[in-house]
This record gives sequence, C-alpha cells and structure tokens, in this order.
Amino acid sequence: MVEIEKKKITLSIPVETNGKLEELSKKYGMTKSGLVNFLINQVAEAGTIYKK
Repeated sequence: MVEIEKKKITLSIPVETNGKLEELSKKYGMTKSGLVNFLINQVAEAGTIYKK
C-alpha cells in the first residue's frame, strides 16, 4: 500500500458551514477531512466548481 504524505491544516469556517460539513460527512460515512479531500479532488478533476 502506498503511504500518502499528509499535512495538518486549520480552517476557519462559519458555524453553519461546519454543521453542513458534519451532516454530509455522517450521511456519506466519511470523516470531515476525508470529505473535504474528496470534494477538492472532484473539483480539480472537473476543472471547475461550477456546473456545466
């Protein structure tokens, strides 16, 4: 198994956004970190944050 180097970061987000992040991570069975990582990679792959 390939080990991925990780970097700890701190994000400041609104309380409401954190609530949404917690709800979504529970809904999809992911950690908040895992969900943020997944979403960033999806956007990078799509090349945009906007729907086409």
